[in-house]
Amino acid sequence: MEKEENKQNPDNEETVEPDVPMVETDQSEEEKEESVGRLKSKLDDAYGKQDDLKSKYLRAVADLENLRKRSIRDREDAVQRTRSQIISDLLPVIDAFQLGFAEAKKHEETATFVEGFSMAITLMETTLSEYGLKVIDPVGEEFDAKSHEAIGYEENDECEEGCVITTVRTGYRIGERLLRPASVILAKASPEKGNED
Repeated sequence: MEKEENKQNPDNEETVEPDVPMVETDQSEEEKEESVGRLKSKLDDAYGKQDDLKSKYLRAVADLENLRKRSIRDREDAVQRTRSQIISDLLPVIDAFQLGFAEAKKHEETATFVEGFSMAITLMETTLSEYGLKVIDPVGEEFDAKSHEAIGYEENDECEEGCVITTVRTGYRIGERLLRPASVILAKASPEKGNED
């Protein structure tokens, strides 16, 4: 008989009757729910870490951009300070050229020297103006304490009181930075004119 049973069931597998409830199935549902819960928890942690890493990345990118802008600004400031210092050191040389030029123009026999001085001064002023140097020569303008330095007064009826009538020493600026104020003489009203009013 055993042989007949083996013939009917060649794999010799045990058959499970469907009426018997499976206890393992109930446990695996609970395990599945726990697994799903753990996976959801890990997924939430992963999303949280991703958000944290993304915000750290964005902060790092912003910091790098700020550092880049600050280094560009610092480099430009250093170039401007160096340029201003060099040109400030050249101002006495420019003054000496202009004094020599003014003195040479007084003598006819120095006409060739005057022409040379004129060319040298023009070339120097053109070159320095390319670097941002601006001349302050305020003759005929109102006195401005921010860029002019009054060194005296002269009676002058042709100009209003406080108007610049002579520039003794030319002033200079680079951009908005004043290198040297212009030394000027201002007009003042004559005493007779003051008494008439």
